[in-house]
Amino acid sequence: MTALILYVEDEEDYQILVKRILKRAGLNVVIAETGAEGLRALQRERPSLLILDINLPDTDGYEICSQLRQDPSWADLPILMLTVRRRPEEWLRGFSSGANDYISKPLNPPELIERVVNCLEGKAHQFTGQGTAEYNLIQAAVAGNRSAFEVLIQKYKSRLIDSLSEMEPHDAQAEDAAAHAFALAFERLSEFRGEASFYTWVYRIAMNEYTRPNRRPVQISLDVLANGDDSRLLASVDRSEPLELTIADRLIKQKAREALGSVPEPFREVLDLYFMQDLSYQEIARKLRIPAGTVMSRLHKARKLLLDSWQARAPAAIA
Repeated sequence: MTALILYVEDEEDYQILVKRILKRAGLNVVIAETGAEGLRALQRERPSLLILDINLPDTDGYEICSQLRQDPSWADLPILMLTVRRRPEEWLRGFSSGANDYISKPLNPPELIERVVNCLEGKAHQFTGQGTAEYNLIQAAVAGNRSAFEVLIQKYKSRLIDSLSEMEPHDAQAEDAAAHAFALAFERLSEFRGEASFYTWVYRIAMNEYTRPNRRPVQISLDVLANGDDSRLLASVDRSEPLELTIADRLIKQKAREALGSVPEPFREVLDLYFMQDLSYQEIARKLRIPAGTVMSRLHKARKLLLDSWQARAPAAIA
């Protein structure tokens, strides 16, 4: 039998859109326009998943979610909140009220299908009533909701940059270091246990990177390359020995372009957009139609690829 989904939403445009998207995925959707109508439909239809808007005519989705979680008969019902609200405190309130997952408007159809299928298959974060709202948000990110991790970046990025600015001489370096720390945190997200706040955890990651033995800063700015000053680009790359001053500029430029050219296209593209076109993570995400968290991790990988490529060519350049 096809899973039945109840969608509580008062905006007709979204009713039509969500129903059409999920119907194409082979899913059956029943619509309720108010909170009261939604509660009656729950009893009548016994759906496999509840998709819940927050802004409703007679109540809000947080209240409905909290009410359902207090009823043992609905304790295991997957609840996906779908709303225009995007601020971190709103996501945290959603998870605090008992949501399994959260997705923001405007809709990305593949993401909606992914979130719905994960809920139906039990792959989404399971609400247990345990842990803080932030911990539940992080577990949603671990379960595949990259937008949940972007909320964490939005909440803590400025605070982390301010802390790192005390050690980095330039704001741009502190921002780059913060992005690197968040990228590492994303890679290690499954290790987070909730003993401390997420900010404390990501701050420790940043500090470990600063204090580890033989740490050298990696500053790769492709706008320097675009301006024709390749020696500045290469001088900033971590390597075992400094470049000799007698190296011909022509050879430096050749090796730099060879290194850049060897980076695979998806990673070279994000380097170009971030460094040469000076786009933000969100702007790159919209341009490439990928989550901002993916942009961040792809940029982190791209830097490493460029560094490895240069180091593979450095001995020939130093001869």
